[in-house]
Amino acid sequence: MSKQLWRCLRGPEGAAGTVLAVDFGPRANQQGFARLAANLPGEEGVHLTVPPGIGTDLRADADPDRYVEKWAAALPEPERPVRAIVTFCAGAAFADGLRRACTGPDGPPALVTIDPTEVGGALLRAEFVAATETFRAHLDERMLAEVTAVCEAVADTDDLPAVAERLRDEQRRVVEHATTRAGMPEHLRAMLCARFADYLGYLVAAARRTGRVEHATVIASADHPLPAWCADHPSRLTTPHDELLGDPRVAGLVHAAISG
Repeated sequence: MSKQLWRCLRGPEGAAGTVLAVDFGPRANQQGFARLAANLPGEEGVHLTVPPGIGTDLRADADPDRYVEKWAAALPEPERPVRAIVTFCAGAAFADGLRRACTGPDGPPALVTIDPTEVGGALLRAEFVAATETFRAHLDERMLAEVTAVCEAVADTDDLPAVAERLRDEQRRVVEHATTRAGMPEHLRAMLCARFADYLGYLVAAARRTGRVEHATVIASADHPLPAWCADHPSRLTTPHDELLGDPRVAGLVHAAISG
């Protein structure tokens, strides 16, 4: 069975088109596109990307064109026009490719980038630490010190795929240590490791797509640092980053971009 590449968050009504959302998926305690879909005015259906995943060779598989081509080849409800592409965080890197793939007789879909983020080593290290924090109660002081040492060891490395591979391997070691101490089953351990590897691959692929995202509506949270290519006057809200997709004002701005 082929891997599902889109998840339906809201079905369309009548002859309405489709909104495509690009994100890896929310963390725990973070609002995601499901909340934006629930708040979105209009009748468009909303579908969220499911990353195609990473094999054993992260360096080769973390190719931005591979992600876009797989998503574009499996577009949900292809008979309906894509009215907008809405991205969150690192997902902005895939926006232009998807917009080209979804351009129809009436022109390209609207594009909205929400808290667009440039991916670098600091972000990968932060995500590794966040993934480790999940298991803090089951880690001893030696293991916690080793996590810090790993972050320091890769801090000055410019080879992002190599950083991702190192962090993937170290996260697997942390998970094995913690789940063994906690008595968690093997299948849960494998699932946690695979998801983090997929996330690292998604981030590396995003980092490889450089340059401006043209003609995008930019929405930003209270203090999120924006890439240099962003518009001079983005719609910056007072909402924190983790709550942004749940803010009804964001859904209103997305609707305005679709309607404009």
